[in-house]
Amino acid sequence: MPSRPFQKLTRKPRLQARLLGLKRTFSRPLKPSRIDIQRGGPSNLILLGIDTLRADHLGFHGYEGGPTSPHLDRLAAGGTIFGDVMAPAPWTLPSFTSALTGVMPGLHGGFLSGDVRNMDQQPPNRLNDGIVTLAAHLKKQGYRTAAFYSNQFFAFGLAESFDHHEYFNLPAADLSAIAQDWIRQHADQPFFCFILFNDPHEPTTPDLEDLSHFSPASGDVDHLESFARWGKEPDEHLGYLQDQNSPAAQKALQTKLAIYNASIRSVDRVIGEFQNQLESWQLADSTLVSMFADHGEEFLDHVEFACQWNHDPRKIRGIGHGHSQFQELLHVPWVAWGPGVPAGERRLEPVSLCDLTPTLLDWMGLPPLVQPALRSRLEALSPELQGWVQGQSLAAPADKTSEKTDRTILAEAIAFGPDLVVVRQGSWKMVAQRNGHVLALFDLLNCPEESIDVQSANDEVVERLKTILELWVESGTGATGKGASGDDWDDMNDTVRQRLKDLGYSD
Repeated sequence: MPSRPFQKLTRKPRLQARLLGLKRTFSRPLKPSRIDIQRGGPSNLILLGIDTLRADHLGFHGYEGGPTSPHLDRLAAGGTIFGDVMAPAPWTLPSFTSALTGVMPGLHGGFLSGDVRNMDQQPPNRLNDGIVTLAAHLKKQGYRTAAFYSNQFFAFGLAESFDHHEYFNLPAADLSAIAQDWIRQHADQPFFCFILFNDPHEPTTPDLEDLSHFSPASGDVDHLESFARWGKEPDEHLGYLQDQNSPAAQKALQTKLAIYNASIRSVDRVIGEFQNQLESWQLADSTLVSMFADHGEEFLDHVEFACQWNHDPRKIRGIGHGHSQFQELLHVPWVAWGPGVPAGERRLEPVSLCDLTPTLLDWMGLPPLVQPALRSRLEALSPELQGWVQGQSLAAPADKTSEKTDRTILAEAIAFGPDLVVVRQGSWKMVAQRNGHVLALFDLLNCPEESIDVQSANDEVVERLKTILELWVESGTGATGKGASGDDWDDMNDTVRQRLKDLGYSD
């Protein structure tokens, strides 16, 4: 095993991290700590966003493929775990925005337009004017706000709503250090700090210590470096395999999974250290911390459906995110701990990531976030429709007898391919085109891996979910495929375009 298997890919970020570390060290005497542990008032809020994190690769979600999350397992056990969270979209911008605004992508506007989307060629829209984010709302409540993020899509309207925001293409440990320095200087009044870790997102470049826990299939440096993304074309690239069951394909898949799991473990360790620092500063008792992800990642989980539907304009099959609406992309983790959060609770009912903001505000005892720019649109909807397109607080204990399994939860805003949407009620999940053409119906209770399409045997369920889809379409609140984004990648700022290129988003 090489001592630094991703040295070529990490050289520039490592140098940047060293320089930033020196800058913080020399400026620290000039910027003394402003931590005030005697301060009264509302609790602080720290949100830890982890890009591209599947729920089913975490220990507290039952993962048995290796020790990916020992620190999060411990922290989550002392707080509240939401076990069945569905993201409103399968990629970063629309999903994070829905989490921080409480409304679906079709209302906040941060999504890709067009009848067939291809983000490699077309950038998404920014947030609609007048959309209120959690950061803007907390600022009005007297909070200082800051965001430190390593995915540029956070800056399509979200980051700009914070008092202070900075992009760094750095691994979790270095990004955490920068955020801690800001907290040290601003903890004399309530603060909201958002940290977006990007390590599980390609290119995945974990350290040797973390990688050693997951036994990658090869120690060859070039071999491992190619799987920081998806392998070498054409023989080992996981998106172009002709036979995904061949020994070579399975070896490539296991290598990529080991690298992905190691990246999760590296973020987990950083979160454990971050919580230890809060405790050292005596801030843990006054700071609510919540971790969640925007979407997951596919590792050939549904390559057969991808070949059957043939809907990805990039002509790759069964890898990555943004291209489908399966649970490996939509089932995301969400946990919280700290003041106001019920300890030792696991919620089992299906919920939406749109519920995050209203729930956190309830736990903190703060006024709910409202969207004045959307008031007239929302008031025109029936209460049922309103409940579909905006989140609700989950701070009240769940009804243990029913678990609210009949709630309707939606997903939309695909980034690669035609306009695919999801309508879910309880364990029933329908994947369809927005025009009403049903691609599949899945029973998540009896077949959570979504390997069997059961629509032919459940006509009544299909018709019920199609009726919901029709009402949603008629309401005009969806991220529709009509029109196209007004910009081209060539029209974007060179710095923004380069940052997204580093993440494999644009040509």
